[in-house]
Amino acid sequence: MAEKKRYSDEELEEFKEIINEKIRLARRDYESMMRQLMNADGNDVDDTSPTYKALEEGSSTQTKEELVQMANRQLKFIQGLEAALIRIQNKTYGIDRITGELIPKERLRAVPHATLSVASKNARSNNKNQLFSEGRIVCLLVAVLIVIDQIIKIEVKTNMFLGESIRITNWFYIDFIENNGMAFGMTFFNKLILSLFRIAAIAALSWYISRFIKEKHSRLAMVCLSLILAGAIGNMVDSMFYGLIFNASSPFYVSYFVPFGTGYAPFLMGKVVDMFYFPLIDSTWPEWMPFVGGNHFVFFSPVFNFADACVSVGVIALLLFCRKELENVNTVFWKGTPWEKPATHETNSNEVAEEHDEKGGRK
Repeated sequence: MAEKKRYSDEELEEFKEIINEKIRLARRDYESMMRQLMNADGNDVDDTSPTYKALEEGSSTQTKEELVQMANRQLKFIQGLEAALIRIQNKTYGIDRITGELIPKERLRAVPHATLSVASKNARSNNKNQLFSEGRIVCLLVAVLIVIDQIIKIEVKTNMFLGESIRITNWFYIDFIENNGMAFGMTFFNKLILSLFRIAAIAALSWYISRFIKEKHSRLAMVCLSLILAGAIGNMVDSMFYGLIFNASSPFYVSYFVPFGTGYAPFLMGKVVDMFYFPLIDSTWPEWMPFVGGNHFVFFSPVFNFADACVSVGVIALLLFCRKELENVNTVFWKGTPWEKPATHETNSNEVAEEHDEKGGRK
């Protein structure tokens, strides 16, 4: 026997009668509340005692606020019932808006304006809690990484001369340099174009993460994406604000804060501060090597910052351990948009944007 896709006209008529009765009772209660509110300022007790009068006024104010809240809830409940009548007219009443299956009659009789079954409502609540929880973790992680990045950069910029080097070990130095380019001092575009590109990349990555959280994913992939986003924002902060709040760095003096807008560069044109230098191998190419024989050789020569490290670690970890997530980038990125690719397998329909209040008064 084929599964029912909607309730029959006779069943819809039954629900319509239930809803109309609930609307009648709800409107009666709402009108009663409004009448009480209209008369709330009246006082039938003629008492001249100041203490009694103050207590009476305080109690009246509290009662009035409670009535307003109850009236608002009742009004939402009425609106939900009226929307249910529209769904009955459209023959879509009683269909779970997430799964597309019929909501059990028992639930509809108890909550006639329901648009979700109990199972769908619980699942949706769990998904919301997961989204909020993981979204909060991502925001917190990104914020912590940005703060660490900015503390390091500001400490270096305001305590070292441009080009100054501090030896920590033979393979680790703090070298203060500035650059206009991307990670590790690379430069491919004009500074303004690069800054605008960064903003677009940050926006796209943020959008992707917001979509990604709603899908099944590994925690490692989420951490990797957070690292990349934090690194991108960290360097973007330099470009956006350092030119406005610092004077120009110099080999002859230490940079310092200046009044906002009076710094060395306009908005989006600030230089990125780099400081970590790891010459793990410092040697000379053998003479017999073609082209480079006898030349000085250093590995690893680029100078970078904490934000660069976040981006690099995040990207490398994604490539090594999160291949499955990378294969679904396009699907996740465009999901829920007009450019979403049709699914190759059967899936539940997208959640309808409109959400009716299911916490209204029940009769």
